[in-house]
Amino acid sequence: MNPTLTYVAIAVIATLAAIFIGWRWASRVWSLPCPSLIAWALESSFYFRITGTEKTLERIGLKPGQRVLEIGPGPGRLLLPAAQQVLPGGEVVGIDIQPGMVERLKERAADAKITNLTAILGDATQPIVPEASFDVVFLVTTLGEIPDRAAALAQAFRALKSGGILSVSEMLPDPHYQSKATVVRLAEAAGFQVQSVEGGMWLFTANFLKP
Repeated sequence: MNPTLTYVAIAVIATLAAIFIGWRWASRVWSLPCPSLIAWALESSFYFRITGTEKTLERIGLKPGQRVLEIGPGPGRLLLPAAQQVLPGGEVVGIDIQPGMVERLKERAADAKITNLTAILGDATQPIVPEASFDVVFLVTTLGEIPDRAAALAQAFRALKSGGILSVSEMLPDPHYQSKATVVRLAEAAGFQVQSVEGGMWLFTANFLKP
């Protein structure tokens, strides 16, 4: 192999690794969600397939008639199909900290004529929704974007009805990736009980019960 190409390849890999590590470290200090400027990429059918959207929704296990909250829905990759899954009689709510994502989610819901979806601009570590008002709260590759993860899970606990489900999904190579052990530790510290953990290291969903 050409030595110059080898050096270039090493430099590219090192740069990407530095960005990954730097972004991961910074997300522990500041909120660094996926920028709304690239919402278009999250809406593509290709991204829908490679991120295991259908498998993740299957593992979350939504049912008709449920009231469901997603923390950090972005443009609605999971929340839009979730809105269909809880029909008839169900409702979904998404809380996102980025105005651009909230507006895009509203636009996509309107375009799809989805009427049982509400998008809220807000900080998931704050008491935005009524207490004990949801059957399911889920986060997909979002927990690591929140500097105060414990506060976010405390609010999820508050929002859930007794017997409700918290579902946390993580996927590599997301720079905010949280390991299974970390997710379980944080959820148990918030008062949840482990119900199931499905999937491998690359894409898993952990479901927890609020007693």
